[in-house]
Amino acid sequence: MSTNRQGGDIEKDEETRAFVGNPYSSTMKDPNLLPARHPYNIIKRSAIMGGCLWGLHEFEVYHNVMKSPRVRHEWFKIGVVSSIAILFVKAYVEMYAGQYKKQKVNYENFRQSTHAIMLLILIASLSFNLALWPQYGGFKTMVILTMFGFGILLQFALLFPSYIQNPVSFILLILFLVEYK
Repeated sequence: MSTNRQGGDIEKDEETRAFVGNPYSSTMKDPNLLPARHPYNIIKRSAIMGGCLWGLHEFEVYHNVMKSPRVRHEWFKIGVVSSIAILFVKAYVEMYAGQYKKQKVNYENFRQSTHAIMLLILIASLSFNLALWPQYGGFKTMVILTMFGFGILLQFALLFPSYIQNPVSFILLILFLVEYK
């Protein structure tokens, strides 16, 4: 058995380095992590989504976005258009290229799409921030965007596969656009 300078086991260091260096690697699994479909993870994500939906309801975000004159609607529309563009790029990469054309979906194959998504997320975040700032001020706007981004979008993405995410997102965006002026 070989040891490193600090007296530790080299093979164990390499295993640790492989896991720490790439947490998404399928070759090394952390035994302390629960599977994605474990009931605890599902309940936790559902509770986070429920709490954030309640928080958005308490802040009256939907009502204010729809009817408040203090919300900058031109910026909000830019954010909505950016979100629609994100949805279309995501659907193209996952459904068309990944499922239909059987291409492997990774950064090397979809560099331009990844950069486009990052730019669109930046544009959407800035425009939603600028749109809601006059109504809620700085701190509440950040809380609202965190509740929506982390508490709803991310948890929904972790709970459901992409073949459910894409149609649900499309339907909800269409319903929102029908009501939004």
